Amino acid sequence: MKIRKEHKRLLVAEIAAAILQGDYRPGEWLRQIDLEETFEAKRFDVRSALAELAARGMVTHVANRGYRVIEPDLTVVREILAIRILLEVEAAAQALPHIGTSELERIKAAQKAFEDAVAHGSRADQANTNAAFHDEIYRHAPNHSLSQLVIEIRNRARPGPIALWPSYADLQRSAAHHVDIVAAIEARDVNAFVAAVRRHIEESGANYPTRKRE
Repeated sequence: MKIRKEHKRLLVAEIAAAILQGDYRPGEWLRQIDLEETFEAKRFDVRSALAELAARGMVTHVANRGYRVIEPDLTVVREILAIRILLEVEAAAQALPHIGTSELERIKAAQKAFEDAVAHGSRADQANTNAAFHDEIYRHAPNHSLSQLVIEIRNRARPGPIALWPSYADLQRSAAHHVDIVAAIEARDVNAFVAAVRRHIEESGANYPTRKRE
């Protein structure tokens, strides 16, 4: 029984990672037989993993049809952004005292990786490097349950990055916010840091659906 539970946990993580990196697009149906072959898993374990992903809000179950990757509702995405502000402002304040020179260099490298993805990468590259940038900051918060919750909440919106960045201008704006965040960390200015984090989330493209697309 313990082996089955561990396999289920790993399979959930593997399918979730595939969704987050763009292997399965928002709205795409997940055929169980294909997942069995791709992940070399048993049907029971695939069904259990899909049920867990549905509980996490990453896929949705349609009766008599199966499972499909969630297409984030704009209202839900905005609600998630509001929750992120509450969590990430606190996580940022906690993390700053624990970010030293070497930690800052890794954050800068993550920031540069996102800039490169904005310029040359796919939407999956952009979503993944953006998440890596934030993870590199918040992992230094001493409350590890808080930093993990930040990741879980943010991942609920990641299957639909188009909602967060509906235009290239939104991507560029996000990259500029990252620069501001890094500058505040480098200055050791907690007020500027949390303000930059708040502005970054508040000015997400999902909060401005009528903003001109570029």
